Amino acid sequence: MKSKRLFQVLVLFALLFSPLGNSQHVRASTSTHSMYQTDATIINRDLDFWDATYIGYVSASIYEKWHFDFAESHSFVVTVSPVAGDLVPLLFLQDTNGSEITHNTGTLTSTQPAGNYSIQVQPESGSGFYILTIRQAAVSQEASVTTGVNPTSVNVGEAAVVTVSLNNEPAEGYTSTEFTCTYDVNLIEVSNIIVTPLFGADAAVAINGPQNGSFIVAVAGSNGNKATTSGAAFTFSATGLQAGQTAIECKARVSKGDNVLTDLPSTSASLTLNGSTPTPTFTPTPEVSPTPTFTSTPDGSLTPTSTTPTSTTTPDGSPTATFTTTPEVSLTPTFTSTPEVSSTPTLTSTLEASPTPLPAGSLTGQVLASKPVTVSLYNADTSLAASVTVNPDGTFSLTAPAGTYSVVATASGFLSAQGSATLTSGSASTMSAISLPAGDIDNNNVIDQFDALTIGMNYNTASPAAADLNNDGIINVLDLELLARNYRLTGPVVW
Repeated sequence: MKSKRLFQVLVLFALLFSPLGNSQHVRASTSTHSMYQTDATIINRDLDFWDATYIGYVSASIYEKWHFDFAESHSFVVTVSPVAGDLVPLLFLQDTNGSEITHNTGTLTSTQPAGNYSIQVQPESGSGFYILTIRQAAVSQEASVTTGVNPTSVNVGEAAVVTVSLNNEPAEGYTSTEFTCTYDVNLIEVSNIIVTPLFGADAAVAINGPQNGSFIVAVAGSNGNKATTSGAAFTFSATGLQAGQTAIECKARVSKGDNVLTDLPSTSASLTLNGSTPTPTFTPTPEVSPTPTFTSTPDGSLTPTSTTPTSTTTPDGSPTATFTTTPEVSLTPTFTSTPEVSSTPTLTSTLEASPTPLPAGSLTGQVLASKPVTVSLYNADTSLAASVTVNPDGTFSLTAPAGTYSVVATASGFLSAQGSATLTSGSASTMSAISLPAGDIDNNNVIDQFDALTIGMNYNTASPAAADLNNDGIINVLDLELLARNYRLTGPVVW
């Protein structure tokens, strides 16, 4: 039994210096790592071959980091299997700067573009020898959203960076995406939400929250831009409030520009908060003495009469009090009566001749929008001559006396269109068909971030109606998508 055990140990040491069936280049160095322990020695090694078997050893004081390079994007699976001891291996996938991408226990699956990476192996518990393999995996065609935290553990009062990414977008890309993130509001505070250029430059963004442990980030590519590649969509800071552990999950609904939202599968992350909750410091509030209130006597009021004693002396030297009385003044109002004058108005009747109306002309056309549209005719003095609400298909027809008018088409939340038309007696004039640009929610003739802000502030509600651009009864990313198509456009549109 002893000889068998000795043979196993010798085999493990032999395997430690070469992969089974393949050669391996190994370099060793030491560094300081603060993922879980600040004084662990890290042995650096290279992974050179797919499907090879590599042998390693880790303990509480020794970690191993396996480096590898990708010349192109790969999906891969790394498996670490203990072969001796009580080791429970923990794997960290890191980028070229040593920043964590993701981690897992025992097995780790990921898809990464060309670049330099490393797999750090350390014990979640125990220690011992292990066998590591890295294999290519079939590329998943399923789109998803993932949440990553770096670092995965911080002290109370410190902040971690959370990255939310879209993966495996279809070839046609996504026009817009709505992310809904949840977390434990008692453990962390969310701030500094920053959207990346994944949806192109100058994307339209609407943010609702954070509040009550959740927030929403809606992003839509402007002027035809879409998200067509995998990558980070936005980041935010998570600051520890008290010790504990919280899951952070961001779910996503995506649109391809067809006014339909589709749920994506999501992967959450976990953040550990170390330390104790800071004790609040109270500053005493100085006591404020009450200020007396003075009541002023209105001018013109009567002051009560008082009797004031005056002291005099008699010949024998004894004092005698003499009282002087101030007469009481009584004010009696005096009224002057003005005789009433009665006058009888004189009415002069002037008969004016009514102008003979000119024969009417008509105006027809079509205005398209996802909201009800009003077409109005204005005289040269800007007074309203005629107005009509367009039909469901956008067509309209109205009549007015012959003449030249300004024609204006308006819809709530849309830039207006403006042109001119000359109506001829007894004949019809036709305006060209036009579509109103969606997004001018605040009705200031420009579609900008302030309109997107209104969508964010009123997300998942129905008011104000101007922000419900697709007129479906709820304000959300689909309305932001319509706004983004016309981002930075000004009006009124020439008709």
